[in-house]
Amino acid sequence: MYKMRCSLFLYIALMLLSACAMGPRKLQINAEVDALAASDVQGKRRFVILPANKDIKPQDLQFMEFKGYVEKALLNRGFVKVEQMQDGDAVLFLDYGTGEPQIRQYSYEVPIMNNFGYYPYYRSYRYYPSMAYGYTQHIETYTVFKRHLTLEAYDMAAYLLQKPPVQLWKVSVQSQGQSNDLRLIFPYMVTAMQPYLAANTGHMVAVPVDETDLLLKDIVMNNPHRLPAASPAPQP
Repeated sequence: MYKMRCSLFLYIALMLLSACAMGPRKLQINAEVDALAASDVQGKRRFVILPANKDIKPQDLQFMEFKGYVEKALLNRGFVKVEQMQDGDAVLFLDYGTGEPQIRQYSYEVPIMNNFGYYPYYRSYRYYPSMAYGYTQHIETYTVFKRHLTLEAYDMAAYLLQKPPVQLWKVSVQSQGQSNDLRLIFPYMVTAMQPYLAANTGHMVAVPVDETDLLLKDIVMNNPHRLPAASPAPQP
């Protein structure tokens, strides 16, 4: 009986320690950035951004918000925004979206407890052998979405004259996670993209970005097209 009470005490103590360690998790994405650029693009810095999808109008509210994030990143890199096409030397096409949901599974083993139900830790965690007499397998299912962002730059003169397009540079960003909220994730992908605008990475580069990133905060707070969140409704 004494041994069982000690085991129960240890079990409860481990539960409490686990609860204390599980604080609120900060939002983070792990982006993958791939950038290509021609050798003579550095002089073409005056830009206009248009939707890559012909079904999206430049006045679309979501496009305007997303364009504002990208414009801020470009300005941070020394680019110059122009209002008229003829004043620019690069036309940029912005594309973005989320893929279809993908179902993923993972399994793990949990020790079975004498009279206490299931031990709440994965097998890789420390446990007391005297408290368990076997294992049970758990299978968890979760949904993953792929999020993508592509920004392509073309020579403005060739574009206005309707000549064959001359690509200057291209940056592609992708990430995957359990959120398909593109308005939430998009500025994180823009933050990951900024250092590689009009650059050549040579290969795909992994870039983690979390909510404490100062560059992310700068891009979000200085977007003139960012729509404010609705105020909570007053309580009756």
